[in-house]
Parts: sequence; C-alpha cells; structure tokens
Amino acid sequence: MPKTADLLILDGTVVTMDDAGTIIEGGGVAVVGDRIDAVGSSDDLRRDYHATKTIDARRKVIMPGLVDTYGHAGHSMVRGIYHPVHGWPAGHLYWHETTPEWWYAEARLAATERVRFGVTTGASVIGSTPARLDNPVYAIRNAEAYASVGMRAVLGVGPPDPFVSHIPVPWDGTHWENGEWVTRQFTYEEALANALDVARDWHGAAEGRIRIALHPPYLFGRHATDRDRFKWEYLPEHIPVVIEKAEEMRDLANRYGLQIHTHFFRGSVEFAVHHFGRERVESLLGPDVLVQHGNDLNPSEVEIVGGTRCNVATSPSTTENIWCGYAPVVELLEAGANVAIATDGSAPRFSFDLLKDVPRAMWHQWIRFQTTSVLPAGKALRMVTIDAAKALNMDDQIGSLETGKKADMITIDLNQPHLTPHTFIPQMLTYYVNGNDVDTTIVDGKVLLENRRYTTVDAQAVMDQALEESARVFERVDLSPYTEMPRDYWHGARY
Repeated sequence: MPKTADLLILDGTVVTMDDAGTIIEGGGVAVVGDRIDAVGSSDDLRRDYHATKTIDARRKVIMPGLVDTYGHAGHSMVRGIYHPVHGWPAGHLYWHETTPEWWYAEARLAATERVRFGVTTGASVIGSTPARLDNPVYAIRNAEAYASVGMRAVLGVGPPDPFVSHIPVPWDGTHWENGEWVTRQFTYEEALANALDVARDWHGAAEGRIRIALHPPYLFGRHATDRDRFKWEYLPEHIPVVIEKAEEMRDLANRYGLQIHTHFFRGSVEFAVHHFGRERVESLLGPDVLVQHGNDLNPSEVEIVGGTRCNVATSPSTTENIWCGYAPVVELLEAGANVAIATDGSAPRFSFDLLKDVPRAMWHQWIRFQTTSVLPAGKALRMVTIDAAKALNMDDQIGSLETGKKADMITIDLNQPHLTPHTFIPQMLTYYVNGNDVDTTIVDGKVLLENRRYTTVDAQAVMDQALEESARVFERVDLSPYTEMPRDYWHGARY
C-alpha cells in the first residue's frame, strides 16, 4: 500500500551530493514531515507514495539547498556604497545610526535574497567586524527576522578584539530610546555577556533553524598580513591577554556547545605557535572552529589548520584576496582541513548569490597553480553543499539528499537558453548556473519559494520596509564622500 508523503518532487535530475556523487536522471525525492523519506527514480516514488503536494521538476535539477558559511548582517542595507579611496560608512553607521527595526528589516531582506538564490542555510556575523553586541537587541532582531522567513541561520556574536577592535576607543554605541539618540560606552565583558544571553535564548530556536556561534574577530590576533595596508605590533604585555581571551572562548564554546567563528590570515597561527606553544594552539582549534578567509596562510599554518581538522570559509569575492593574497585552498584540503566557499555578505560590491562564487574560487586556485586540473567542479559544488554543511557542524542533518536528512533542497530551472543543451550537469551547475536560475527553495520540508514566487513573505513588503528604514539612516549620514563621481570616475584609468 502506498505511503503518504507530504511532498513529492518528481521527474528531475537529482544531484544528491552523497559520498558517491550519485546523480539520478528522471529522479525525485519524497518528503515526510521535515525529513527526506526516499530518494530514487520517479517511477518508484510514484509507486510507493501518494502525496499531499507534488512538484514537477521536468527539465530541472533537484539538489541540496546551498549553505553560505560566512556573511555579515547589515550589509544588505549599504550595498553599492563604496569608494576606492574613502571606503564605506558601515562601521559608524552600524554602531551609531541604526535602530532595532533597521536590523530586523535588513535581516528580512537578506533572508529573502538568500532564499531567492537557493541558500537554505546562511551564516552572518551581527554587523561587520566586530559584531554589534553592545546590546543584545540587534542580534535578537536578526534571529527573529530569519525565523520569520523560514530559512536556517547561524548568527555570529561576540565582543570586539581587545587590540584591533575596528571601532574607536573607548567603545560606545548609540541607541534610539524614548525618541532620542543615547550614546553609551561598553566593555569587553559587557559585550561578551550580551553574546551569551543571545546564545542561551536563541541557540536551537525556531524549531532548530537558528543557531548561534561565538565570533571572536581574531582568536590569535591580527597581524601585518595586508602588506602595506595594515600594520599592528603586539607589545609583550599584550600576549597574555591574547592567550587569556582565546582560552576563554574555547571554554565558553565547550560549555555552551557553540562553534567558534574567527579570522585567520598569514601570520595568525604562526604568531600563536610562537607565543602560546604548538600544543596549546592545537588544543584551542578543532572541528568546531570555522576559520574565515584563511588568506595566504604559510605552509606551517596550513599544516596546523589541517591537522586539527578546522573548517575554512574562503570568500573569493572579498578584497582580502587583493590585500592578502589568495587562500591556499588546495593545500588546506590536502592537509585535512574542510573548506567551504562563502559570499562574505552582500556588500559593498556583490550579492548573496553563492553560486557566483563557485567558479571564482576555482579560478583563484587555477591562477595560483597555473592549471585547471586543481579544484575540480564536483569538489567545488560540495564546498557549497555537504562540505559547507560540515563546516557548520550540520552535515549529519543537511547538505546532501539522503534518506533521514532534513528536507532542505532546491530546484534549478535548466529550461533556459544559457543552460541549453543539458550536457554534463555538474559542470553546468558550476560554470553556468546563477542564483536567479533557482526555481524552488525548501527548508525543513516547507516550500519557501516555488516557481520563483515566495510563499512565506511578501517580497515587495520586505523591500518597502528596507527602503523606509534605509532612507531614515541615509538622512543622518553624509554619503557624498562615498558617491562622488568626478571625471575620473567615468573616463579615468585610476582614481
């Protein structure tokens, strides 16, 4: 007797991303509740199930939802505002010109964009670097927004770095309270306490779709990796503080069952080994650590990151690739690290279209090695699906289409000129598909996008709210330094 499925997706090309790289032509997926109940041929699924809802996937790919392992909250509201000399206003704007409603509107916009592009799980630091945790309300509003849209989110919270904080000292933030702006100073301890409050209330919330990660910006310090752009020298009295804070983060992560998300660049691990000792460094790292960027790590650092089975989120669209050099992705993989491809957020130049970053990540390694034989297309696809899920310690639940896993999946419409003919599907997905080709997005068995139409949000209302909130901020912020257009802008080769 046929079994009842809540959802059947039939007659597509199923790219499972399982360990064998199984692809099923004329295949489908059966969903019961929030789980995948079966993956197989459509004929078998029709025989074995009758469904409450059926989705026709003819001329479409059925694959796991994409997993974006690193981004920033706030960026969706300041995209396009960047000047190659003056930079952009994100830091001051985030800390002194925004309200909780602004952060809610931004996160709804970001989640809506990600769903449109097939991202079913997205990580975001609450703000730029550092996370804005002078008050927990900004992270809470982000969590509420992602929960309302229905996608998964991993939100990074934590205090500024004690030495390279990226915000003026003494630290302060401005809040809209009772009809006026109020500026208050805060300490490292207060920001950390706020982060832990958010973790206690929101880690595992929204039926498990919201997770919290600890985000110390620089677990092992920030170093002169940006060539001539960035210089910081640690004094002898700084070293014990760096060690103390790193060990505190490890203890808190262990106590609360949280991941550590942090930045490494060339010199970070080497510095730690020199001052902490290798044994202590290795005790601080492990599979629950997600390293953001990892640009230009040297061979000894690659060995340690790989040997401790850390995860690395490489961001091929970020300017760190210019300032610091490319991440040694191939060497990290060969050393034992798990590497994912991430967007780094939707500002100031790009978008949350994770698929755009797959070929970029490949090109970076091809340039480094002067051959296209490194980082093949299939591996690159894993780096935004199952490997990315592993980077967030979620690969037992998401990242591949396998029986028993969460029903997080997307369909991609191949019936388009730029995707015709349907030749070798993995390479079509890697080289030719972009986020706008996503047709359906499903999280926990719930359809969030179908036939490119949202089911859980009114996209126009989300955009209207974002426009209203951004307009209020832009009335208070002078954007002219970032939007000037002298003759060089239109006719020059250099600013």
